[in-house]
Amino acid sequence: MSITSCSSCAQDNPSSLVYCSHCGAILSKIPKTPQGDVNAPLQPAVAIAAGRAQRFDEESKEKHSLFSRLWGIFRYLLLVALGVAFVLALMDPKLPLPDSRPIANAPATLQQSILGSRGVPVTISQSLINQALAQAGKIQWAPPFDFIPMPQWMESVVILTNGGLRFSVTVTLMSYPLHLSESLSLSGGSRQWNLIPESGSLGLLPLNGPLLSLITPFMNSFSSPFAKELRVIKEAESVRIRPGYIDLITRP
Repeated sequence: MSITSCSSCAQDNPSSLVYCSHCGAILSKIPKTPQGDVNAPLQPAVAIAAGRAQRFDEESKEKHSLFSRLWGIFRYLLLVALGVAFVLALMDPKLPLPDSRPIANAPATLQQSILGSRGVPVTISQSLINQALAQAGKIQWAPPFDFIPMPQWMESVVILTNGGLRFSVTVTLMSYPLHLSESLSLSGGSRQWNLIPESGSLGLLPLNGPLLSLITPFMNSFSSPFAKELRVIKEAESVRIRPGYIDLITRP
C-alpha cells in the first residue's frame, strides 16, 4: 500500500487518507509509493486532494511573489520621493531683492511714515520694511526643555507684490540653514483688512493645504517685530499693495 508523508508533521499516512491522522492537515504532497510500485494509480479522492493542495501552494507562492514585488516598488518610490523632498527643503530659493541705500534707524523711520498717514496718503517702500525688520534685532525662542534644539533666526524679508506680499525667513537648525516663506493676499475693506495665507514653502518644497496651516503660526512669530505696524495696516482706512510699495491712509 502506498503511503503519504504529511508536510506538516512528517507523519506517514495511508494513501487512502485525505487528512493527516496525526495533525489533521491536508496531505498536500503526492503520496509516496513503495519501491516497484511507482506506476500504481492513485485513488480518486487522494488524487483530487493532492491536486487541490498543489494548486493552493502554487497560488499562494504567486500571490506572495506579486505582493513582494509591488511592496518593493512602493518602498523604492517612497524613498526617492523622500529624498527629493529633503533636497528641495534644504535648497535656497534666492529671492530677488533690488539694491537699496542703507536707511539709518529704519524702525523709527517706518513708524514716522505710518504716523504721517493719518488722513494723508503715504507710500512705504519694501526696502524700508526690510531694513526695519533687519534692525529690529534677532528673534529668540526659549526651548521648553534644554535638550530640544531651537531654530536660530538669521533674517526676515518681505517682498511686496500686486495685491499681496511674500514673507520669507531664514533660520538655522542644528547648523543647517532653512528657508521658509509664506505668500499672503490682501482682502477685506476699510478698517477690516486681512492678510490671507495662500501658499508656503520650505526651501523649494511647496507647502499647501494642511501643511500651510502648520507653518502659519510659526511664520507669525517671525513677524513679531512688525506686529504693531501690521495691526495699523489692518485697521487702516485705505491700503493698496503693489510691487515694491504699500500705499496707506490711516484714521486721523
